[in-house]
Amino acid sequence: MKDALNIVVLTEIQLKQIIKDTVDELFAQRIPEIMRRANRKEYLTSSEFKELTGCSYGMQAYFRQERKIPFSQHGRKIFYKTTDVEKFMDEHRIEAISEK
Repeated sequence: MKDALNIVVLTEIQLKQIIKDTVDELFAQRIPEIMRRANRKEYLTSSEFKELTGCSYGMQAYFRQERKIPFSQHGRKIFYKTTDVEKFMDEHRIEAISEK
């Protein structure tokens, strides 16, 4: 037996409302992320890395020595690309166990 084909006919007003509600919901979900990305710096200093992640300077040195996180260096000054720090944090994220 074949599945029945359901056809829904909407008025123009109903279709516009569905589109508006969908766009509003997407914007509500995405705007905080977009704002955060727009306001962030492209590169972080070691101090900013520490403030953002809580990683000590020694831990940062370990990550650099082990090539666990990319970095740039000018003299003694170390810089981390913000996107690299976010990627590093995401790769080391441990998900919570959901209760059933």
